[in-house]
Amino acid sequence: MKRLVRTFAVVTTVSLMSVISVLAADTGMGMSPDNSSNKDQCLLVAQTCKDSVDSLQQRIDRLHREISKGNSVYTNEELRSLESQLKDAISTMEVLTRGGA
Repeated sequence: MKRLVRTFAVVTTVSLMSVISVLAADTGMGMSPDNSSNKDQCLLVAQTCKDSVDSLQQRIDRLHREISKGNSVYTNEELRSLESQLKDAISTMEVLTRGGA
């Protein structure tokens, strides 16, 4: 029983910390460098944001635009991630338009 209570306490604490960090990021309370405001966070974390719905072509265009910002905005790791997403989006577009690989 003690183990269950302890596990529940840890899960609750981790959940609350996650919620607080998300709320802080949404309200701009985080300590982030100035250039991070130019980053497209929806593309970086490879998720769809609730207020941003793009067609596949629009996503490809956004990825091109973000990659062109280069190291002045993104780290090398982030650029690699964006390039990987771009490659995947282009592959998907080719499959959809040509009907196969």
